[in-house]
Parts: sequence; structure tokens; C-alpha cells
Amino acid sequence: MWVSGSIGFLTIVAGNFYVPVSTDLGVSESSLGFYMTLVCIGQAISFPIAGRLVPKMNIPVHMTIICAIEAAAAVAMSLYGDLFMWYVSGAIIGLCMGFNTSIGVAIVLENWFAKKDGFAIGMAWGFGSLANAIMSPIITNVIATSGWRTGYVVLGVTSAILMCGASLFIVRLKPEVIGLLPYGYEQKTESIHVEDPTDGVSFRDAVKSPAFILLLVAMTLITMTTVTNQLFTSFAESVGYGAGMGGLMVSVAMICDILWNPLIGITCDKFGADKGVLLWCGVTILSFVCLTVGATIPAFAFLGAGLNDTMYACYGTGVAMLTAFLFGNKDYAKIYSLVPAIGYALGCMGVPILTGIYQATGGYGPVWLFCIGCDVIIGLCVIIAARNSKKLPRTE
Repeated sequence: MWVSGSIGFLTIVAGNFYVPVSTDLGVSESSLGFYMTLVCIGQAISFPIAGRLVPKMNIPVHMTIICAIEAAAAVAMSLYGDLFMWYVSGAIIGLCMGFNTSIGVAIVLENWFAKKDGFAIGMAWGFGSLANAIMSPIITNVIATSGWRTGYVVLGVTSAILMCGASLFIVRLKPEVIGLLPYGYEQKTESIHVEDPTDGVSFRDAVKSPAFILLLVAMTLITMTTVTNQLFTSFAESVGYGAGMGGLMVSVAMICDILWNPLIGITCDKFGADKGVLLWCGVTILSFVCLTVGATIPAFAFLGAGLNDTMYACYGTGVAMLTAFLFGNKDYAKIYSLVPAIGYALGCMGVPILTGIYQATGGYGPVWLFCIGCDVIIGLCVIIAARNSKKLPRTE
């Protein structure tokens, strides 16, 4: 409910407003779309703050307020006539989003699941994708029948119901708050030591380590290359398939994302986060091979689109699990909060870089080859980081 109501509805589903709003205001889509850049910047700023504050939160009070402000910023867009105000709302939404998406979801579920936490995080993002797929055509219909201003009200109110409802009545920071223990919890005895949930590397030791630097490099490259589904329409037109097929490729990617998130969580739980992420790097490389072949065989274009969203799922699920695998749970929130923040800041130029390669070469083959190279580097970073993390001092 947090994932869909926040990053799902207010970034992915909100893309349905670009054309009607820009047409009505008489501005370019790129000028309107700049508010999404401010959403990303807001997240990058708030991630480290959220990493320190979420572990201390009273969720029903503090997170409900944050979610209400975020939804109100979306509803307020229904009243705007000045492009600058979209930028204001975008910054507010991004700052709030840093608390109730990657960081908040990972921290809460790491507390609630001593085992199978990867599966839990993956299911959260998977259900978020399902909600997006349901909400997108609904909003499109509302805009067509009642106008974009009514559409923003429907989107914002629905977002508020999901996010605030979850914060008020369902989500709690730790199971101990309501007298429960984490799923898979095993009690210590004097003769048997079971890993304590606070075992791990300290924040100070972690951020100075090569493993952390390599994790940031991997996250930056993941951020850069997970925007490829935004290029499917351009790709389809460039090879003569038409924009309609490009839109179908995006739909295939969104539907497959519902499955990839929990599946990535399962593999990280079963084989270890390092091996799990490596496995899905291989699948993503295969997707780019299929997209290359898909320039002449349409079936491979759809196959490549479906497989390609695996790295986007790694972005939400795999990286959260990999951070816990490398550094443990001692200062997990502080460490993990920096990873997407820096990754966003360094990797936000993905679309300009990939479109620049296309414009310079005249085709998408070199773009897919560049992305394959990035995935190889991501895999190498994971391997070396996993080895280095074993040498780091850990405290109980």
C-alpha cells in the first residue's frame, strides 16, 4: 500500500497526465516532466534522513503525517495553472517518498522477517506493480471523461487512502510493538548461538570500505540502465514496428515486474543476495540480447521487454537484500539509506546517456551493448564486494 500509493501512483501512473496537462497549459511535455526530476532529487535528499528517522518512528503518527502531505501535494495539482507549482509539488512528493518507499519498506520488513525477508520485500514491490497496472487505465478513463483536474483528485485521494490506511491501521515498525516476534525468529540458548538481529558492520567501518564503494557503483549503473522501458516506444518506431507495439512492450514489462520482484527475493533468500543478484544480472544481459534480435523478429522484442524488468526489480528488492548481506543489520538503516540516495544522484543521467548513444549511432544496437557492459560491471562489483565484506570487523 505504501509502494503503490507513493512511488507507483505518483510517478508511474502520473505519467498519464503529461499530454493532457501540457496541452491544456500550452507548455512542452519536457517542461512539465521536469517536476519528476525534482521528485528524484527530493528522494535523494530525504533517503539519508529517512535512514536515521524511520527506525525511531511511531508509524501511525509520523508516517501518516508524511503520507498525508505527499497525497495532498498530488491533489493540489488539480488547482494549479502555473507550471512552477508542479515543481513545488514534485519536490514535496520526492521528500516524502524517501520515507515510505525503498527505505521505509526495507527497514520495516527487515524488522518483521528474520527469515525470507527478501521474499517479503519482493512481494511488497510486486503487489505495488499490480496496483499500478490496475490504476493506470482507471486514471486514463477518468481523465478522458472528467478531465485531468478531476483525475488528480482521484489519484491523490486513492493514494491517501492506501498510504494513510496502511500507516494508521496495519504497519508497525517492529512486531514487538504488538507483542509478536519476527517471522522465523530463533531464540538464543546458552549452548547455541543464533545470529543476533543487530550483528553486523558499523556505519563508520562500512562507508569507508571498498565493498560500500563497489555497492554504490553497482547501484549507479542499475539506476542508469533501469530506464530502458522508457525507450521501448522509441525503439519500436526506430525499427519500423510503430509506437503501438512500443506501448505493448511497456505493458509486458510492467506485468512481468509483478512476478520478478518476489522471485528475486526468493532467490536472494535461497542462494544468498550476492548470488541472487548475479543470477538476475545474467537474465538482464539475456534481455538485451533478445532486444537486439528483436529489431528484426518482433517476438524477441516482447521477450526482451519482459525479461528486461528484472534489473528494475533488483533495484528495489535485490539491492536492499545485498546491503544486508554485505554489512549485516547493526547499522542497516543508515548504510542502506545512502545507497539509493547516491545512486539516484549519480545515475539520474541514464535517459540522456542512452538516447545520446542512439542519436550518435543511429540505432539501438549500441545502446543495448552499452547496457550489457554495465550489467557485466555490476556483476563484477557484486563479486568483489562480497569478498571484501567478509574482511570487515563485525560486532554483536
